[in-house]
Amino acid sequence: MLNRLLFPNNVTSLGLFVELLLAGLVVIATAIVLTRLADRFADERGLGKAFVGMLLLATVTSLPEVVTGATAGAIGSVDMAFGAVFGSCSFNIVIIVIMNLVFAGGGSVLRAARPAQLLSSSFGIVMITLSLLAITSVQKFAGRPVGQQGIESLACVAIVITYMSCMHLIHKFERREIATQEKLPLLTPTSWMIPKLIGVSLITIAAAWWLTQTGDVLAEHPIELLGGRVLGKTVVGLSFLAAATSLPEIATSITAVRINNLDMALGNVFGSNMFNILVLPVVKLSTLATGDSLMMVGANFSANVNILAGLVPVLLTAVAVAGVVFRALRRGGWGGFGVCGAGVYVTVGECGRCSAW
Repeated sequence: MLNRLLFPNNVTSLGLFVELLLAGLVVIATAIVLTRLADRFADERGLGKAFVGMLLLATVTSLPEVVTGATAGAIGSVDMAFGAVFGSCSFNIVIIVIMNLVFAGGGSVLRAARPAQLLSSSFGIVMITLSLLAITSVQKFAGRPVGQQGIESLACVAIVITYMSCMHLIHKFERREIATQEKLPLLTPTSWMIPKLIGVSLITIAAAWWLTQTGDVLAEHPIELLGGRVLGKTVVGLSFLAAATSLPEIATSITAVRINNLDMALGNVFGSNMFNILVLPVVKLSTLATGDSLMMVGANFSANVNILAGLVPVLLTAVAVAGVVFRALRRGGWGGFGVCGAGVYVTVGECGRCSAW
């Protein structure tokens, strides 16, 4: 975007890549500050670190996806919006590998995963699946725009309700876990905490908008090193924008690991995948605002490519969850997962409260 303003007659692909890098550095810097603020915020309010990671960190670090989706939908680049969402969901799971390299010289951060992370990762699969079902259903109603419009609208409402319900369940579970733990003294509240969080969020939004505009220009710009070939909006969305908009998750997760807060790191990763799917209703609203009645139909949307892109994070998340359960069972950790009179529980062998497994 800056290249167009500064060099309107001489925009180069190298300049666009440099601009993406600069915007990414801004996002990384704000994400590091955000993580330390969130850690302090949890200690001041007596909140669970996993829940703060899922709600606060995941929400703010996913703001680039929200801005990317809204902007891409408004400029008619729906493929780029969906590609950025699904690509970011996949990239978020890869962050676990990156955290492994930082944590204990390659040890697994999954050993610190608790039931709250399992819940959020499972709910992430549910929300991604809802979006894939919507894409498939819309294609089945080809030629019937009224039915397609109804499916898209219903899917968007279902995604919002599902997210709110999932976060409510996770919050209740976290509160129950905190109640059974030894209570630590709360830190003295910082008067400037909320304004700082808002300021960091606004900077993240601005950097995300910058990334989106630059990515849109890059998608249609001939790449000199590729013989003048154009990458296209789907490729840019799945690769450059997905990686760029995942930079906040990478920076916050690694920072959380370095300050020995694995709960918040994993909560951020799995919570971000849940929040990312909320971008799709935003894309729907932005397309409606520009006069397009449908977002999953037409030349700006490749159904098969987006379905494939959405299946990848589902597979990666399922593998991550299986890894958590396998490690727990191998070390004699969990004996069961279910519901008893005291609510949802994870036990070591037999439940001492109701003799359930």
